[in-house]
Amino acid sequence: MKRARPFLIAVVLGAVVLPGAHAFSTSDMAFSISGSLEGSAILRLDRDTPKEDPSTELGIELRGDLASWCSLKVVAQGLNDGTVMDPTSGKLFKEFDTIYQDRNPSINIDEAYVDFYGGSVDVRLGIQKFAWGRLDEINPTDNLNTEDFSQGGTNDESERKIGVPSLKGNVYTDLVNVELAWIPRYVPYRMPTPEERWFPGVFKPPALIDTGTAIGGIPTRTTYRDIDLPPFTLENSQGGIRLMKYVKGWDLSISYYTGYDIMPLSRADVDLVVSLESLLALDYLLRADITLEPRIERMHVYGMDFTTTVGSFTLRGEGAYFRGKYYNRKMDSLLADEVSRQRQEELFRGFLTEFLASGGAASQQTFRFEPDLGLQLDSFKYGLGIDYLHGDTTVSAQCIQEFIPDYDVDKPVYFNKKGLDTLLTFQVKQFFLQNTMEIDLSFAYNIEYRGILVKPNFKYRFTDDLHLTLSALIIDGPYPDSLLGQFKDNDQVAASLKCYF
Repeated sequence: MKRARPFLIAVVLGAVVLPGAHAFSTSDMAFSISGSLEGSAILRLDRDTPKEDPSTELGIELRGDLASWCSLKVVAQGLNDGTVMDPTSGKLFKEFDTIYQDRNPSINIDEAYVDFYGGSVDVRLGIQKFAWGRLDEINPTDNLNTEDFSQGGTNDESERKIGVPSLKGNVYTDLVNVELAWIPRYVPYRMPTPEERWFPGVFKPPALIDTGTAIGGIPTRTTYRDIDLPPFTLENSQGGIRLMKYVKGWDLSISYYTGYDIMPLSRADVDLVVSLESLLALDYLLRADITLEPRIERMHVYGMDFTTTVGSFTLRGEGAYFRGKYYNRKMDSLLADEVSRQRQEELFRGFLTEFLASGGAASQQTFRFEPDLGLQLDSFKYGLGIDYLHGDTTVSAQCIQEFIPDYDVDKPVYFNKKGLDTLLTFQVKQFFLQNTMEIDLSFAYNIEYRGILVKPNFKYRFTDDLHLTLSALIIDGPYPDSLLGQFKDNDQVAASLKCYF
């Protein structure tokens, strides 16, 4: 914990020397600056998993009223990120065209936009985050912002979302309120690098491809490429519309989105390398060099959501129909199909033909395959949530399910079992000592894959500006190719100290 001390000391000093937000104004404009400084560290419960160093994050928020009809907001983050194992990028600012943001320290522009107010019409221009849907953490209708998966998706949704350069307009009428969104260019999700703690296990090909022959398993070697974005054209832009209406105690909305899938997808190039060890014995070796590259595919999403209150209970619901959505096929079964016994025999015959034609010079040859990891399927995703508030206690429960009507059991995909994927979540939050102490317990269970996530959280507010948080994260699941099971070794406890100014 020696490396953590400077970070925590900096946070404590920040709480002393940076109290309160700072405001200044001119005759026509007013500005305020606020922010936070946080130091955190984690303790791995499994020493065989990659470690993380302590992290420090400085957040700055600038707000300005430029006129009665115009305001601005800028949120920037400076991060010394302990999750980055071996930074190779010399760049400081996080970019909008790269998935593997391999840099430390870094600066991220989380939001930066200007609002224009016009009575019945509001316009927002700049880097922004959208909030569609009613469910917590998982929103089928919310597809405008991609996410940062550097913590495996275990952190809060507001932290995961990546602000995107975009244009938003809100139109208010007596009949219906309308929200329009346009994103000129796709901003990709962000991922840790393969050697880091939260790199998804489903994107790691098997060490051996099962051939089902006397050869045994074929060893693999994997390379990861970054994304190749589509051309910056109007037809490659994204957009959405949401209509909202309040009807007799019900907040209702319907929405439509057209654009790229926000979830990670991959394409693969497989180079099967054949090496002849002995001509007389026809003894040869095989090796598969796999290159994984992110791919993006467009889809259409038709959604609806609602919320209403019944006594002390709040009922929330959300659902969406995904037309033309792509899913990643399971890599081990796909590779086994590609390198079948028949394919191996064809390759070896071609190898011998080339070997003999070259007079023995071509003792090693490479054959290229491009297996299609993507499977296009229509699907439905929907959920229902209920909240109960009593005094200082809040209890929430949700059920979220994905259904693929045309699921093919012979072509299995990740995170969906025979057409279904069901997640149950439960959260209880309790405040004590006049809200100076908070205990939060979150629980999630995946029915089909029997995956479990438990996240207890304790927060104590020493002052309004200095908060201590202690938390734990327990993940388990018998299937390593499931959403939770791929991270089952990443159990941890964490501590953070955060001051606001």
